[in-house]
Amino acid sequence: MPRVALLNMVIGFTVLFFAAAAGSVIGFNITDAYLFNRDYLDTWQLLMQRSAHGHTNLFGMLHIILGLTMPYAGWSPRIRAMQTAGLASGVIAMGPVMALRSFAGPSDKLDFWTILMGVLLTFALLSIGTQAAGLLNRFVRPAR
Repeated sequence: MPRVALLNMVIGFTVLFFAAAAGSVIGFNITDAYLFNRDYLDTWQLLMQRSAHGHTNLFGMLHIILGLTMPYAGWSPRIRAMQTAGLASGVIAMGPVMALRSFAGPSDKLDFWTILMGVLLTFALLSIGTQAAGLLNRFVRPAR
């Protein structure tokens, strides 16, 4: 198994660890809101933080899946490294950047955080798409 595949699995489980830790903080905040400040439950900030938690878990799992399927896609080490970086940009976009975006409040205009998330998610989408293409290519033209 390529080392970059193992790296993706390490990244994935590390991301899951931190997302789980952050989830406990969000859980305490929600409990506190139910007990003392129900208005907080309907805030943009909590909505975005809950979304960041869920999406961070998703991207951690995607890193693990990418690592597990890398040997089958047949890409060069350079493409594999780019896929890893691209998917890591998705972790950053949907984790810390989304959490920071929660403090900015909703807006109908493009702001720095929204543009940054869009750029980083584009790289993640390219990583997922190239892996799907590599696996499909291997399925259609199996190695002999």
